[in-house]
Amino acid sequence: MKRLFGFLYLCIFMLIHMFISYPTYAFENQAQALEAANLRIAIDEANKIKDPKQRLDSLKVASEKVIASCKDNLMTRDILIKATKDISKIEDIAKQADILRTGLLEVLVILTFKPKVEAPVPAGFPAPSPVGVVEIKKLPVYRMAKVANSGLGGNNFFTLFNHIKKNNIEMTAPVEMTMTEKNGKYTESSMAFLYQETTLGKVGPQGNVAVLDTTECTVVSVGMRGSPSSENIESARRWLLEKIKTTPQAFEIAGELKVMGYNSPFMPEKLRYYEVQLPLKLPTK
Repeated sequence: MKRLFGFLYLCIFMLIHMFISYPTYAFENQAQALEAANLRIAIDEANKIKDPKQRLDSLKVASEKVIASCKDNLMTRDILIKATKDISKIEDIAKQADILRTGLLEVLVILTFKPKVEAPVPAGFPAPSPVGVVEIKKLPVYRMAKVANSGLGGNNFFTLFNHIKKNNIEMTAPVEMTMTEKNGKYTESSMAFLYQETTLGKVGPQGNVAVLDTTECTVVSVGMRGSPSSENIESARRWLLEKIKTTPQAFEIAGELKVMGYNSPFMPEKLRYYEVQLPLKLPTK
């Protein structure tokens, strides 16, 4: 019963803090917004074509343009490649057009998705990576309160919440979760709340919580929507590794996989946004 009241208190606190104290705003990537507008027009034009073969050809052109113009969006690329493979397995041209149109509509959802920021981010933090886009960026030095996985479901969050409440530290986004993989399943090994400024609080152990400062680092990051399931995290990891292999700089992985969650439990799942990141380093000479 005590834990239930604690959970209800946490929910009320977060509701007031994130949705009233701090206004929610959406982050929009202008390049993807323009691409989405062009794709929407292309889909609408294709819908007007009565001949299935011509409609399919029109959709194929739209697909090729998206792949060419969104080279860093590996999520949309994979969706359209899969749709192309699927239509090669059937002979009905009208069904082929429907399959490709469905794939393009899925891509349109991705390109128009706007991550919703519900809490302040640490000073100097880069903008969220657009959904599906894999990019390399730098994270500044930031202070965080970190707790290792206790094996008790949800306990990490409560421990950190009590820490920031006790120390009068404002809730920020993202929440950092270090992930470990075993037999294809990803589980959280630690969780951290990030401080908005490195001048807040004091570095050192506080019970089960360790307050520490990071060093400036380079990460490869991809924006994701929905929930960080093992399947989604594995897809993200595959895209991150592909980016590392194709970048001109000879980066090496410098740490564990991380999920950076930006939304509260009150955000509907289809609107939730998170990033999957791997820390990088250049090889020592």
